[in-house]
Amino acid sequence: MTPTSTTATTATTTATRTGLTERLAEAALTTEVPASLHGQIVRHALVDTLAVAAAAAGEDGIRRLRSVTGPQGSAGSVADPAGSAPWAPDAAGGAPASAFLNGTAAHFLDFDDVSPTMPLHPSAVLVPALLAADAGPLTFSRFAEAFNVGHAMFRTIAQALPSHEHYARGWHSTSTVGRLAAVAALARLQGLDPATTQTALAMASTLASGSRANFGTMTKPMHAGLSAQDALLAVRWAQAGITANLHELEAPAGYFARFGDSSSTPLATFAEDVEERFEYWLKDWAFDWGLKRYPSCYGTHRAVDAVLDMRLDFRGDAPLQDIESIDVLVHETGTAPLRTEPPQTGSEAKFSLEYCVALALVNGTIVLEDFTPAGFEAAGAVRELARKVTLGEAGAGHEYAGREYATVSMSMAGGSRPDATVYAARGDSSNPLTATDLKDKVASCFAYAGLPSDGAGATRLSAAVDGLAAEADVKELLIGWTGGAL
Repeated sequence: MTPTSTTATTATTTATRTGLTERLAEAALTTEVPASLHGQIVRHALVDTLAVAAAAAGEDGIRRLRSVTGPQGSAGSVADPAGSAPWAPDAAGGAPASAFLNGTAAHFLDFDDVSPTMPLHPSAVLVPALLAADAGPLTFSRFAEAFNVGHAMFRTIAQALPSHEHYARGWHSTSTVGRLAAVAALARLQGLDPATTQTALAMASTLASGSRANFGTMTKPMHAGLSAQDALLAVRWAQAGITANLHELEAPAGYFARFGDSSSTPLATFAEDVEERFEYWLKDWAFDWGLKRYPSCYGTHRAVDAVLDMRLDFRGDAPLQDIESIDVLVHETGTAPLRTEPPQTGSEAKFSLEYCVALALVNGTIVLEDFTPAGFEAAGAVRELARKVTLGEAGAGHEYAGREYATVSMSMAGGSRPDATVYAARGDSSNPLTATDLKDKVASCFAYAGLPSDGAGATRLSAAVDGLAAEADVKELLIGWTGGAL
């Protein structure tokens, strides 16, 4: 069972002020990580992240960032067509810029992995940071160990805030929590000492930011890239001897005081069992994880699955014309990441549940091309149907309280009212994508980017879905990508 959620506040004790940052650093560095822990899940997360970054590499926003990031766009980064490799080695200051561009690309299309019960996109932060950390080979076993530690830190911190309240106040937790998680992963990968890790955590904490008001803009995916970049910088600065408050996370004006909920359980309660919480999430994060089936905000996915299930009962297009209204009810806080106004661009449409529901009904699926300027412009029928969609959020006393879900009901001409409820979206760990599904996703990402879906890069990634040896160099997955952006 998940440890009881607690909340961090400004109330502290002498014990927490002198120990929490240190204990989190120690947990990241010393907690035993079994060699095979979540091995296949880590492989899938790695492949998925590389694929969605490849899909985004030619996007206008990435091109614009490349033009102003680093010397000549940091040659060798995923966003630089002249580079010799898509992810830059740590040379001449290139690694932080590479992590920034790669992390931004991984999150740019909102097709990267998720935590179904916490508003997190872990791999878009962790994978770019880890692949930029070392200039040389990186074995899968070393990568997986550090990746597991990063996931455990992501969940431990997010649960303590707690993440839903933190998120509801306007913070993008992928960004605010991601910097700390990436520092933990990098510290484990590089074998830092506790004091250096504490310092890096403190620096990452002071850099933490990211506003949900920017959802639907090019700034939103930069949150993941900046988190990966800042974690690398924090580790470098700490290694260089730059000082920081070693008790930053638990200090009266520190991370938890700034970002946590000041109205509930004291920080001391979280500090009492922080190691237990970290060990729990190290072992169980993969049961609260998922790959996206659709390139839209995860807050739309359960409702999309529900209408696609209902659409299977339709015969031809005529029933779509018979829809008089569509009512969608989601769990408490389920509307937090969504836009309330009709979208004006494809990027905004990704965050409109009404639009995504209508899109799924009209087209029978949702694909990357639907959110391009041309795809959005051509979707007049979708916008018309979206006007019939009404979205509501259940209160705490609802019969499904305590579960995350979406219920969709349609009023049809003739009086029928079909409905469907979905708890676990396709791609959730309890309803996972198959290996074939993931390979199809890789192919679709390469095709979207104008890269050969049967070329060396796509073939290498697809093969990695089935297995990647412990001593294999994960950077070998990045060799052989050719074409428009890579």
